[in-house]
Amino acid sequence: MAMMPTETNTEPFLDEPVSATRATVNAPLAQETSPENSSWDSPEDSVDLLDLALILAARKWSILLFSFIVAIITAIIVLLVPKTYTAIATMMPPQKQNSAASMLGELGGLASLVGGGGGGAASVLGLKNPDDLYIGLLRSQTVADAIIHRFDLGQVYKTKLLSETRGALKGHTKVLAEKSSLISIAVQDHDPKRAAAVANAYVAQLHDLMSHLAVTDAAQRRLFFQQQVDLEKSALAKAELALENTELKTGIIQPQGQAGAVIATIMQLRAQISARQVELGALRTSATDQNSEVVTLQSQLQGLRQQLADFEKGHPGSAAVAGNPLTPTSQVPQASLEYLRRMRDVKYHETLYELMARQYEIARVDEAKQSQMIQVVDPALVPDRRSWPPRTLLVLLAFALAAILSSFWAILHAFFRHKMRDPMVAAKSAKLKRLLIAPPVSDAGAPE
Repeated sequence: MAMMPTETNTEPFLDEPVSATRATVNAPLAQETSPENSSWDSPEDSVDLLDLALILAARKWSILLFSFIVAIITAIIVLLVPKTYTAIATMMPPQKQNSAASMLGELGGLASLVGGGGGGAASVLGLKNPDDLYIGLLRSQTVADAIIHRFDLGQVYKTKLLSETRGALKGHTKVLAEKSSLISIAVQDHDPKRAAAVANAYVAQLHDLMSHLAVTDAAQRRLFFQQQVDLEKSALAKAELALENTELKTGIIQPQGQAGAVIATIMQLRAQISARQVELGALRTSATDQNSEVVTLQSQLQGLRQQLADFEKGHPGSAAVAGNPLTPTSQVPQASLEYLRRMRDVKYHETLYELMARQYEIARVDEAKQSQMIQVVDPALVPDRRSWPPRTLLVLLAFALAAILSSFWAILHAFFRHKMRDPMVAAKSAKLKRLLIAPPVSDAGAPE
């Protein structure tokens, strides 16, 4: 079996000068490959590619051995690294759509209260891409805390503080908006089942968060009318209690005649005034006092208030003076007047309560329709392949990098040995070693 060639046999120009016998036998080859005749000894001291190839060929076994050792060590390391799995859930965010706000046209000016122009919270916040709103919600602290407590991620990530757990969860989660207007949620975890569960939990938490926030137009309307319904419900309860106390105090149960007509008229006037005031307040948020609609509403309010004052106080020019059969409340006996006022308050708040309750139900229907528009296109499935580490790729990269580094070292080592044959370079190198080992001394023998 033939012996493996050694570096001495294949790289004669890296060792000491060969013997006379070898020089005689291999004189032509030595003349071509000896570093004394190579391009390194040229006046410009340049390096020829053939010289580099000869050096690498002489050290090929060392380079391959080192590369294989590094590749084996890398393979062992990547086998010990825990596997990481990535689960991806894809969802479609809500899209703009027409809602039941058109039904508010029956109520005239009150339709302006609900902001029927459909941009939603995205238009209010000035977001160019509506998906940015939902991405921000998915990345919110509220969603992160809910998922952390649900899956006890503090124990999973081995963190002590909640802030550290949030940071770890953020590092394991990527929420991206795709060009197809879909939102993908990618979660990495060492447990494939937990990775899929956390990815799907993000979508569930987004549903829950949006049910509490006024994100869409319908949600904003629902929140507004819910507040108004609560206020009117409380006011109606107080008015009914006051009416009951008045009945017990005066003994009047139901006045007849003009008093009933007066209270009905006043109730209608008060309801109209309140509706106009609400409409005017909503209009002033987007229009100035010089706007024609604002001026018209102010004029209507002034007229209605004057009529109400005439019926309540009986000023000159009131309904009675003008020939209207309805008698001003100032002419009603004190007991009946007190009863009528309490009854008027009850009717007034009943009217507003019914109005607001109706719009609240419409907004709830709209919100229910829009909330269903968050659809899961691809739920996160349990991944059957790891996403990290890519073992084969890492081993190949380690082998290639080791081969490059070892080749560079072989060339550098050969170049250094060649330079060390120069007496001047050798003397400088020896002096450098002495200076590094011990400090220089002065002529007197003391350290400088």
